[in-house]
Amino acid sequence: MITVNLPASLCHSTHRPRRVGRMQCLCVAVLLAATASAFDAAVAAPQGTLVFNNVNTIDAVNGLQSGMAVVVQGNRITRVAAASELKLAENATIIDGTRKYLIPGLWDAHVHLSFEPDITPAMFKLFLVNGITSIRDTGGQLELIVPWRERAREDPQNTPRVMLAGPLLDGKPLVYDGSSPGRPELGVAIGSVAEAERLVDEMATAGVDLIKSYEMLSPEVFRALIDRARSKGLQVTGHVPLSMDVISASNAGLRSMEHLRNLEMSCSAYSEQLLKDRRHLLQEGANDRGGVLRSRIHQAQRTRAVNTQDEATRKRVLNTLAENGTWQIPTLTVVIGHRLHTQPAWRDTFKYLPESAHQRWIGKALRSSATPRSSARNAYAQWAYDMIGHLSKAGVGIMAGTDCPIVFLTPGFSLHEELGLLVKGGLTPLQALESATLKPAQYFKMDHELGTIAENMLADLILLDANPLDDIRNTTRVNSVVRDGRLHDRKALDQMLKELEAE
Repeated sequence: MITVNLPASLCHSTHRPRRVGRMQCLCVAVLLAATASAFDAAVAAPQGTLVFNNVNTIDAVNGLQSGMAVVVQGNRITRVAAASELKLAENATIIDGTRKYLIPGLWDAHVHLSFEPDITPAMFKLFLVNGITSIRDTGGQLELIVPWRERAREDPQNTPRVMLAGPLLDGKPLVYDGSSPGRPELGVAIGSVAEAERLVDEMATAGVDLIKSYEMLSPEVFRALIDRARSKGLQVTGHVPLSMDVISASNAGLRSMEHLRNLEMSCSAYSEQLLKDRRHLLQEGANDRGGVLRSRIHQAQRTRAVNTQDEATRKRVLNTLAENGTWQIPTLTVVIGHRLHTQPAWRDTFKYLPESAHQRWIGKALRSSATPRSSARNAYAQWAYDMIGHLSKAGVGIMAGTDCPIVFLTPGFSLHEELGLLVKGGLTPLQALESATLKPAQYFKMDHELGTIAENMLADLILLDANPLDDIRNTTRVNSVVRDGRLHDRKALDQMLKELEAE
């Protein structure tokens, strides 16, 4: 029985004006809402006003706007205008944004806070240092992850916003059953419609933000779960059950799909036969461990599916996803077997993990690096890259997520890798930014407060030293981060990294 009670609302607070470390801090403040020509003298700004002056702003709605002034008061953006229209005063913190770029705070839309519990305490700082101001936790036991959301709500200026799904609602046999370190206890096994309805009710009471369905669910239980979630005002994300195809899952009301999982099987010229074979394998392996059975089915079907993709079938599937509003979170960092851990520069990011995790990851990463990637894996990677362009062309919503900290994906840093892979897969840099800013806000119906740089929006922002539209890798050039109205300059961000390295 899930008995976790959650707080009613986020806490918001303001901060006092202060100097800005290495940035050019001009103590001349800002006029709130008037043009320079309207006033002969500077008007004092309210206490706590922060201004990015003469900055280049970028968001998915307005594109690139040069020479702008963005005013933050408390935790809101209160003014966005050409810098030439504002008259400056003397009592606010002003950041010189010349040749810098201001973008909305980033989301990692697929994380697991509790996957490796000794890493969890470092994750909030790692996200913030990398400009990730919101996360979407897609699977974990509530008693482990709710306390971290509580902490985020109590201290929003120093932690990312946390949206969570709770445990994976899976069928029998259960995949994430706690049987090994690679399969921690993230899921709950459901064997009936009544169980599904009860669990959804309990999770709604506990205050989850969405429901996560998983691969071993039967079609009957899957549909009942979605119907119950809809009655509670909750959307369902997940993996398409192996007993179903993508079109039937989308038509049932699946709101989003993680990892492109099982999409390749439904786009095959032999999709109907593959589904029939999967159902037989599920019945045959009913007494096996869920993780073992799932791997067996993937190994039996994935390569054949990738090698038999059919254009007409794919078009029908993707059009269904677009029409039903079934979004995709590709997590290419995982799906394509990117093997970041083979690179010494990536392994260097492990130093920011707690010492126990640092040593464990180094040892495992070095051993894994000695194993070459198979030709089947290479073919699947190419399929995933190609699918990004097809999804975009079909109008399917895409959100950026990474699955960190799975497969040596250092939290925070991995989101920037994902953005690069999405561009490699066919998105423009602006579309990639959209997938990590506006799209998640739209998904959660929060786009009236997040995802763009506009007046009355919440002040989650990143100041970059270079233009991400020229090279998406420039999202790594973080000059400062604003979270819930509080400025974390480069000096403060570096201090966070030093603290993590010392732990």
